[in-house]
Amino acid sequence: SPETDLHYTLGGVTAHLGQGGQVIWEGWLPHLDTHVNQRFTQGSASHDELRSELNSADRLTLRTQLDLHHMLRPEVQPGATIDFDYRPEQVTIVLRSASQITVKADAGRIETGSDSNTGSTVRLTVDKPTAKWIPLEITLSRQAAREQLALAAVWFTNDDARERPFPLRRFFLPWAQPAEPTAGADSWVAGDIPELEGGNWNRGRAVFFGEQANCSKCHQLQGTGGHIGPDLSNLGHRDYQSVLRDIVHPSFAINPDHLAYTIMLHNGQILTGLVRQEEGQLIVGTAKAEEVRIDPKEVEKMVPATISIMPTGIDEALGPDKLRDLMTFLVGTSPSMPNDRAGGPPPRSRAEVERALAGAPPVDSDPRPMQVVLVAGAKDHGPGEHDYPAWLRAWKTLFEAANNVAVTTAMDWPEPETFATADAIVFYQQGKWNEQRASDIDTFLKRGGGVSYIHYAVDGGTDAAGFAERIGLAWKGGGSKFRHGALDMLFKSNHPITRNINRLQLEDESYWQLVGDAESIDILASGREDDAMQPLIWCHEREAGRVFVSIPGHYSWTFDDPLFRILLLRGIAWTAHQPVDRFNELIYLGASVQEKSSSGSSSSKTAK
Repeated sequence: SPETDLHYTLGGVTAHLGQGGQVIWEGWLPHLDTHVNQRFTQGSASHDELRSELNSADRLTLRTQLDLHHMLRPEVQPGATIDFDYRPEQVTIVLRSASQITVKADAGRIETGSDSNTGSTVRLTVDKPTAKWIPLEITLSRQAAREQLALAAVWFTNDDARERPFPLRRFFLPWAQPAEPTAGADSWVAGDIPELEGGNWNRGRAVFFGEQANCSKCHQLQGTGGHIGPDLSNLGHRDYQSVLRDIVHPSFAINPDHLAYTIMLHNGQILTGLVRQEEGQLIVGTAKAEEVRIDPKEVEKMVPATISIMPTGIDEALGPDKLRDLMTFLVGTSPSMPNDRAGGPPPRSRAEVERALAGAPPVDSDPRPMQVVLVAGAKDHGPGEHDYPAWLRAWKTLFEAANNVAVTTAMDWPEPETFATADAIVFYQQGKWNEQRASDIDTFLKRGGGVSYIHYAVDGGTDAAGFAERIGLAWKGGGSKFRHGALDMLFKSNHPITRNINRLQLEDESYWQLVGDAESIDILASGREDDAMQPLIWCHEREAGRVFVSIPGHYSWTFDDPLFRILLLRGIAWTAHQPVDRFNELIYLGASVQEKSSSGSSSSKTAK
């Protein structure tokens, strides 16, 4: 039997319209507020019937469940804590109607009153609302013939007395139940889709851009690939099952913007494919991922095809393992940071990135094997800040895409044997310096290892001076300073790490008044704080080893900035005594880059 995609929502309100003790209309409404409902249900025959019955009815009962959690306050990322406490939130709901209002609620205090302009007013005040939904029943009773069964619903809190309308997402049907709690901070990882367990994003990327599946010959993904079929950049926002269905049954649901045609030419030739116009010619994209240009005058007849030109059997040709990898690439997590904080900087243009990469030698197809160790810690700030675990996941995937690189991860501190085998160790965490760690790093640097420290990893704890001896400069609690906001960094131009980068502006955090000797380090980038230029990125050689330090790295979005990535990846390669362009192939993977297509559309995360 044919299948049908069905979208549904458990949000909203149930309504029962009565007259003389009888229900004359019942159904669903998106909101409590009558004006909002009128706008959102325009064109609905069922709701037109409701509006026609309102004048004759004497009672309207509305039932819903309210979500009053964090009405004016942002959620804290799962697994994280913030360094201050809000005062308890108090939410007040204000209901107004020309008719009499009766309210029943499972929480809060109810106060009734009247208003010379609107009639009845009811206030429901809830102290310290939790994530638990609050069942609510509101009945409007007409007391006079001219009264309207209409309701206005707004809210305010003890933090801000301005009345605000309710978002639709705050209402749930009386029988709806909250989803089960997720596993926590890791819930966004692709591995939480059971079918993707064991899948690998990088292997899937190879399948997408490889010859066996030929996906990229027809489809674009984040600015890279062909133009014959639909752009697949938004597949990450779709569910696993529907994406898999489109691969297994390509004709099940055909994008109306990409209908295929059978084209008959005057010379008798027949072509089948997707058609677009370009510079006065028709371009036909065929099932073989070939593009054929024809003059419109040559066309005798065009007939819409009934099936997709995408070939069937791709899933069988790939087999279950490669198909799982491909699905992981399409709907899983790319090597980018969570987009969980508003107000981030705009994506860089590809031209900016290419200017910074100019002059790089050809990619070495067989570079020296290299072991990279990434070390993170527990998240210690709010959404989009100091997200060490997310960085660990994203950059592990990123380095796995590099040629001849073995990447391992650690939380808090690497295992002792790591210091005997690693080429480069990268720390992104709150630094915790002590004698044992000093001994490990000293041994590692003596054997020629490379260490990189990002942002708060420069915290020297109770021995900032000892830490600074190894890395050049270190943070000292109570003495060092910081500032969040726009950073305007000027760069030293004669170091391979900073090649082609003279100035860089970031929205991040600066540190200054650090402990240590700035004369002992090679300052690569500085920014102005307290009317003086302060070191923000530097490198340092100690014994046979090398050290690279970046103070920027507070916000998650900074790691997706391709210019910042260039600096970090060059720095990591430099510490391992490798060419600074060793990781250029990783710059664009999941980075925030503005891509311009022929149609003028843009995307901001690249996959290749």
